[in-house]
Amino acid sequence: MYQKLISISIFIIGGYAQVLGQDYTVNTKTQRINDTKYNGFSINVNGPLSKVTDQTYTYFKANSKLRRKRNYYSIVELKMDKVQLDSTIIYLKIDDKYPQTAIWLGIKTTGLEQPRVDKIEDALQKELVKVARSYYVHQQELKIIEAETAAQVISKTQQSLINEKVKLTANLETAEARKLELEELLKTNQLDIEVLKQKLIDNKFAQDSIYLDLQKVNKVIKGQKQKLKEID
Repeated sequence: MYQKLISISIFIIGGYAQVLGQDYTVNTKTQRINDTKYNGFSINVNGPLSKVTDQTYTYFKANSKLRRKRNYYSIVELKMDKVQLDSTIIYLKIDDKYPQTAIWLGIKTTGLEQPRVDKIEDALQKELVKVARSYYVHQQELKIIEAETAAQVISKTQQSLINEKVKLTANLETAEARKLELEELLKTNQLDIEVLKQKLIDNKFAQDSIYLDLQKVNKVIKGQKQKLKEID
């Protein structure tokens, strides 16, 4: 488990190099919105449709008034650098180009002078790059969060191992001290056994000696009794 977490962390952090090499090429593209074709611009983002859609929605929701339509979004009051938009409608479409996702932005130019259109189109191209970059930044932030979470788990595991080492060391010292105590006790016990064995031998010898002495005394008593019977 511990080694697996380290491998995951290295894999996540290593993905940062891939983010640095992303392509921000913007292409001119015409899209149909309902029954009308609009000129616009498209950028391919290296990510699945669901994730890119979520991040794109989050990005424009924070910078404009975004409305979801049947198969596209309409954007008004988009806050862009050097271009002030009020009621000018910007169209947004997000298409699955697995393994990439295409983000398209176009504008409704009716009633706008060409210099104004040129400015907005230039700003839209820059906006597409910002949207793509926001996706890569968000994904990288998620990887960092995942790596930091893994690092926290690894750190806790490391601290747990350190605490376990302290306990194991203390237990080992106690066991070694107990071993010495038991070894001393065993030596004493062996000495007591030898002493008891010798006492048993001495006891047996004493019993044999007493038995012989008793036999001698009984023999004397028997002789004295016999002599007593012989007196007239």
